Amino acid sequence: MDIKQLKYFLQICEDESFSKAAKNLYITQQGLSKAIKSLEECINAPLFYRTVSGLKLTEYGKYLKEHSIHLINEFDLILNDINKMTSLNRQKLSVGFSFGVLNALSTDLIDNFKQNNPNIQLTTAEYRDFDCEKAILTGELDVALTVGPVDESKFNFKIVQTHNLCALINDKHYLSQKSEISFKDLKNEKIIIVDKNFKLYHNFIEKCRQAAFEPDIAFTTAEILITHKLSRLNKGIGISVDFVVSDINYPNVYSIPFIDKSFVWNVTLIYKKDSILSYAGKIFTDYIIQFNEK
Repeated sequence: MDIKQLKYFLQICEDESFSKAAKNLYITQQGLSKAIKSLEECINAPLFYRTVSGLKLTEYGKYLKEHSIHLINEFDLILNDINKMTSLNRQKLSVGFSFGVLNALSTDLIDNFKQNNPNIQLTTAEYRDFDCEKAILTGELDVALTVGPVDESKFNFKIVQTHNLCALINDKHYLSQKSEISFKDLKNEKIIIVDKNFKLYHNFIEKCRQAAFEPDIAFTTAEILITHKLSRLNKGIGISVDFVVSDINYPNVYSIPFIDKSFVWNVTLIYKKDSILSYAGKIFTDYIIQFNEK
């Protein structure tokens, strides 16, 4: 039995549902079920039973809930006090951003954090998506804001923003009159997109394969601005994201959304799986979540 299992258990008690609890804990339902099964094996007693009206606690579950709440509160208090003690010294924090993320969130984000947290020495750098993840795994970065999806077995993560993707179509192209684009519409079309170092490239390829074709990638680039410029010249159909379209407005290029609303650009906060965030890291992650909720 460990603290994480008890926290999982209490979340299920609060939500009265494994699926809701898994969502709130940002883990898979399978992973949550496995953790609870392990807890039940540890105490050699069932904690829940199902009825027509939903999930209910057994007598063992009720007892565990009553005593776990105090235990968890005490544990969190201890961690909080230790974090406050360590914060007396100026802490260093290294944060990475995938290209485009700062533009999606806010260019004021870093300056605001530094002004409000002078005790934290923050260093930042921008990376391509996969390099950003690699820097977390090697310990070069403490926390990163990258583009999803991410490998749940390697990272703790939280999606903090979701942006819509679109096709950039020159007004001379016959598809420019469509109000929405399907992936099948793009079969045999020349595609302009960011290169293989970015999640968008791979996410797009996967969607095309689900539509039963291999896309004709005519040009890849490290700069999404190039996709807009080439679309303006009618060199192909570019793939871009809503906040970039808002900044770059060519009158002869239409930004057409995809019918498939699961094709999105998710800004995702990550840090290494099974690692413990420093006090500075926790302050930063809380700041990002609160900043995004404004």
